[in-house]
Amino acid sequence: MSLDTLAKVDLHCCFDGAIDPSLLAAWQVRAGGEPVGGPELAASLAITALDQLPERKAWLNGLLRGPDDLTEAALTLARRLIAEVVVHVELVVDAQTLATGDMNPLDVVNAIDAGCETSVSERDDVFLSWVLLVELPAHADSAACESLVRGLLADRPQRLVGIVVADDPKAGSLSRVAAAVELARKNDLRVVVVAGDRKDPARVDAALEMGAQRIVGGAAGLLREDTLVQLRARRVPVVSLPSVQMMAGVARSWNSHPLKRFKESSVLTAVGSGWPTWTHSTLSGELETVSRNLHWRLDDLRNATTRAVEAGFMAPTLRFQLARTVEIWRHRPLVQAQAKAGGDPFAM
Repeated sequence: MSLDTLAKVDLHCCFDGAIDPSLLAAWQVRAGGEPVGGPELAASLAITALDQLPERKAWLNGLLRGPDDLTEAALTLARRLIAEVVVHVELVVDAQTLATGDMNPLDVVNAIDAGCETSVSERDDVFLSWVLLVELPAHADSAACESLVRGLLADRPQRLVGIVVADDPKAGSLSRVAAAVELARKNDLRVVVVAGDRKDPARVDAALEMGAQRIVGGAAGLLREDTLVQLRARRVPVVSLPSVQMMAGVARSWNSHPLKRFKESSVLTAVGSGWPTWTHSTLSGELETVSRNLHWRLDDLRNATTRAVEAGFMAPTLRFQLARTVEIWRHRPLVQAQAKAGGDPFAM
């Protein structure tokens, strides 16, 4: 089964881990490396453990030469998402990895935004909505995190909607980012916390207490019924990165996968692609894997997209438009038949 023609929403796509392999190959040659095909390079860079990510990020940082590279990468990524019928994507920007020379985080955000905008303006027969969230580095101290948020707010781009508190390999206290989170919330930036896949339910509780509007991972939250109650009561979505979580050993089998258990616990769930280049996957591929292993039917996948629209960071008018777009794709064969007959598919 291929889901490339099903309308999809990606609520957690890490931009540094989603750059097209052909671009990476070209940049490697530019940096003096040996010529190699994009797919071949992607296969060689595919990670088998999450602790390989810092090495990949450092390698990428050494290839980048400035904002034009980021704009080109965003343009290529947006074209792929359009072809894959991803109608809404929330790009997580690791500004520390992507900034080169005298670039600051705001320059990085603007360069990526420009590439997405160019791609969408090339076509008038598709719908692609995107927003950007900047990651607070896991190892940055309180002052550095607050300074990063202030810099972003200095001339805030329209599509910058929030910050992401990165996972902390040392499972340190979230108090490190408390001041930065408070500043972000006061200025209407959304807060996403990557937490809970390290068997530490207290971190999920702490994320909820600091006002996180989305949890990524969150498996440890399943260990406490009180946490599940809070997730349901506050309607805080939990985004799963299925293949990454399996790679990290969060679940021993798909039958015990957090996505399945959160769904059974009536917690609002969604699927993200994470680092598709590094994991050698796509959002369609992730959903196909979920469908195959958790026995989801097509309606389950469509309903998951509807839930993702509900959980997305967007204006109500855009949410309505996206929901309508997803519903139209739900009945795509009928839409095609009506279009052939000269009818208006939006009148259905």
